[in-house]
Amino acid sequence: MLFSFILPILSILHFNSTENRIINYRGDDYNTTIAVDAKFIGTYKGRKTGYLELKRDGTGIYKYDVFGFAPASCKRQAITVEWGFLLDSLDQVVKRKRDYGYSYPILLQSTSATSFQGCRTPVIMDYILDKNGVLMVSGSDDWKK
Repeated sequence: MLFSFILPILSILHFNSTENRIINYRGDDYNTTIAVDAKFIGTYKGRKTGYLELKRDGTGIYKYDVFGFAPASCKRQAITVEWGFLLDSLDQVVKRKRDYGYSYPILLQSTSATSFQGCRTPVIMDYILDKNGVLMVSGSDDWKK
């Protein structure tokens, strides 16, 4: 009887542990989740070749439009990432009200040899903007889903 009660609880805890992760950003640990509305999953792109792809499994790809200044050892290629939307103290996705709609902070952690800001930064915080139903990446000029 006790086993039939504990097993569902353990499966819930295991399920949540795969959707939530701690990402260290600028020396602080942040609780994040990949358990977000399906509207956020997909590819955000614009007029140029850059894009951000968020996959349901919490991985993705970040490709700069213009790579910028970087040492020769930093390969100018797409960055594979693990991502997570920030969670508040109640384990709810952080959502900030803006004049245009909402912004959702997201951490992107490089999982490849190439990382952000000319291979100097392994993790960046960006924002997914919901501008009255149109989803955009704040760190780009024109990336839209």
